[in-house]
Amino acid sequence: MAEDQGVKTTHMAIVLGIGLGVVMLIVMSLILSILINRRDRRTVSRSSKNTDERLRSLDAVSPTRTLEEWWATTKGSLGLPEAVDGHFVCAVCLDEVKRTEEIRELQCLHVFHRECLETWYLGDHFNCPLCHREYYVPKSPRRLDYLWMV
Repeated sequence: MAEDQGVKTTHMAIVLGIGLGVVMLIVMSLILSILINRRDRRTVSRSSKNTDERLRSLDAVSPTRTLEEWWATTKGSLGLPEAVDGHFVCAVCLDEVKRTEEIRELQCLHVFHRECLETWYLGDHFNCPLCHREYYVPKSPRRLDYLWMV
């Protein structure tokens, strides 16, 4: 009987040791992932100088102008009749784009509020929010985020 008690105690110690090992492995993995995530956030955070430089590179592929200026030139180049209404909605904020507001046009001819597309771009999104066509190829490698496309 004393032998059974010794075997049970040994088995219990083994199970307890394995359980504590698994718990320690999970805790260490969580701590490591938090530290890696914090390090990545620090390297991704950008100064205002860097932001200005990045916005200048956006200007090269998507210049700023008013919707009225854009509509006057685009309407003729697309061969649209005068009766076509120039009603546009920004796909980022879902608000109407007024004729006097500054916009940015992408190569795919989609139009967005200037501020909305700049925020989209500064968030490391280099494709059109509507059709997902790439409009800018970054010089530095992208962050290690997962892109989910349906």
